[in-house]
Amino acid sequence: MIRPRIHTYAPFYFFAGAALGTALIVATWSHWGPSMVVNITRSEPRGFYRLVSHEPQEYRRGMSVVFPVPDTYRGLVYARRWLPDGVPLLKNVVALAGDQVCVFDGHFEVNGKPLGPVYAIDNSGAAMPRIRGCFEIQQGYFFPASTYNARSFDGRYIGPQPLSALRGEARPLWTF
Repeated sequence: MIRPRIHTYAPFYFFAGAALGTALIVATWSHWGPSMVVNITRSEPRGFYRLVSHEPQEYRRGMSVVFPVPDTYRGLVYARRWLPDGVPLLKNVVALAGDQVCVFDGHFEVNGKPLGPVYAIDNSGAAMPRIRGCFEIQQGYFFPASTYNARSFDGRYIGPQPLSALRGEARPLWTF
């Protein structure tokens, strides 16, 4: 019995697509890789961001920035699985030197303008760190916060952070 031969180009298309995809990833990584970050959290739009380095005095309010989780809060952030171990935070700069920040039980303000709520517990019912009161941001520091997600773990719980800790400004390449 003679078996009919089936001619198909599906394997060719599959392997050609895989090779093209691999080449695209390698080319992208070699150009953007060391200065690219992927945001997987809901604090800011998920997606790919390009890191752009700045001198500390060049950062401005409204910039999205990347910085490591402060040592004091690493155990909390990684134990609650808010981020995979070693992944940095991506937040907006909402206050710089000279700005007045007030953190109350129910909300926080920058220069008298309410920016968002402050929660006593997280989504799983565990207590959140508490900072309360009004303070002026000192020279060399910034106040990080998400204006995208009210449940974000940011300055309303960890306070001001040093500008020297910033890895760079995060400019969106592709968000979803």
